[in-house]
Amino acid sequence: MKKTKIYILITFFTLIILGVFFFSSSEKDHTEKNQIRKSMKGMKENVKEDSLIVFKNFIKDFNSHKAENIDQYIDPKLGMMLFFHDGPYPILRISSSIRDEIDRFGQDIFENINITDSPEYLGDFEFSKTGFFIRQNNGGFSLKDFDNTYTSHPESFFKKNRQLETSCNFSAVGISKGQYNTYHFYFQFKGNKLTLLGLSTDSVSDDMFANPKAAFIPFDNKEDIENYFQKQKLFRDKANNAYIDFGKKKITYYDFPDEPFTFESFEIDTIQNNSGKIKSVEIIFYPDQANKEDGFSTYFSNKGTFVIPPMGARPPYFYEPVK
Repeated sequence: MKKTKIYILITFFTLIILGVFFFSSSEKDHTEKNQIRKSMKGMKENVKEDSLIVFKNFIKDFNSHKAENIDQYIDPKLGMMLFFHDGPYPILRISSSIRDEIDRFGQDIFENINITDSPEYLGDFEFSKTGFFIRQNNGGFSLKDFDNTYTSHPESFFKKNRQLETSCNFSAVGISKGQYNTYHFYFQFKGNKLTLLGLSTDSVSDDMFANPKAAFIPFDNKEDIENYFQKQKLFRDKANNAYIDFGKKKITYYDFPDEPFTFESFEIDTIQNNSGKIKSVEIIFYPDQANKEDGFSTYFSNKGTFVIPPMGARPPYFYEPVK
């Protein structure tokens, strides 16, 4: 009986000692984990703050539109990727300086920095949020993602410049202050040093038709458009001194320097959604009902404006309604 009591007491005290030990260990682990979390949080905050300063300086230099200020971020041994459109032609190239193409990147971008994904484009030159949007890049930069159909670089081009892709650990989207295009930047940020590895520019999806100053017109179907033309007869491009006149059924344009194009009918194609706000449709004017080969193509939007894109020596035309 005594042995049994002794055994019970020994077991009881052993459990107490073990409980105290595990409780102390748990508290110690919990404290250490909190200290690690705080330490990591502090490190992230310090890195973030350092990053902000470096990126703020970069934005300032980019907005100076001086090649020497931007070139300081380019590693001359690596070079940098440039992607842009020369008219309708997509250009993909590697360069150690932005000097020859500086005019293509001449728009100021917003200076306020956001550590997040880029915002949604709402349409009609409006984003849901403006700024310079930075995020970490984990293998998301590839030269093969850019249109190479015109420059036709061989496979060796991509292998030679592979280091640009593997060095990239940050990317950013800068929105122009007019909100009509975006700049996409690809960086290496290491040891508080920022290296520019790639730069591309994109126009917003509805740039040909957007006009925040113009009112929207009914545009849900072809009947809406036809009804609009019943009331609105004259459209004029002041810059090119040209017009589209539904009353006289005449159009003046670059290709008709002597006599206006006379039309008898027109055909409205399928309505397209260019953005969340802008819609457009191709409208072809025909000189007569029987001749469907010599039509004159234009584009019309729910801003009430006809647009003809630039083609070769021909400038863009914007025929706005005359009230």
